[in-house]
Amino acid sequence: MLQSFVRLTEFAQEHAVRAVLIAGDLFDGARVRARTVDALLAAIRRTPEVDYLYLPGNHDEAANAFCDCALPGNLKLFGKTWSTVQYDGIAISGVQIGADAALYETLPHTDGVVNLIMLHGGIGTACAEDVINLKLLKNRGIDYLALGHIHKGAEPLTFGGTVCAWPGCPEGRGFDELGEKGFYSGTIDDSGKVSLTFVPFARRRYEILTV
Repeated sequence: MLQSFVRLTEFAQEHAVRAVLIAGDLFDGARVRARTVDALLAAIRRTPEVDYLYLPGNHDEAANAFCDCALPGNLKLFGKTWSTVQYDGIAISGVQIGADAALYETLPHTDGVVNLIMLHGGIGTACAEDVINLKLLKNRGIDYLALGHIHKGAEPLTFGGTVCAWPGCPEGRGFDELGEKGFYSGTIDDSGKVSLTFVPFARRRYEILTV
């Protein structure tokens, strides 16, 4: 599992990826070994030309793995209030989903650039923990919505002019996470057109076969 992340940083470096978006569940469980955290941060430091934008998910909260760590400058964390990372022609904003509908009212938007939003949750019609109320995001000038929480990858969806996708986890961990695993590699042009390619990345697959 750790090597999968290390390989991801190497892929990003080799393909001149500007930013890796990690939309939650980087860790799993309340306890994370210090050597795991150290190895992960070391891989990030070895690729300083790549930014890693990390939005903690519901599996990360208990771990709080980075609380006593000196973080590399290319690791950007999103918290419980909106924050935005800006590049030339692009603004990437993220927040940890809560039950307050006011979160949607304060959705960041930067005029004249491509706007990306990172959220962690499933789709719903209410405002709740780890639930994304899509109707409150509709027609809000979001060019791409990067999603986490659903470990099974899904085909990209379009709603109100916004493209969104759950890539799933890059490695299956058991027979509840079957089939090909990987991530989305994407580009967005100046007009806001989103192009996504699924990159199969797992070195092993879990399958249930009938014989």
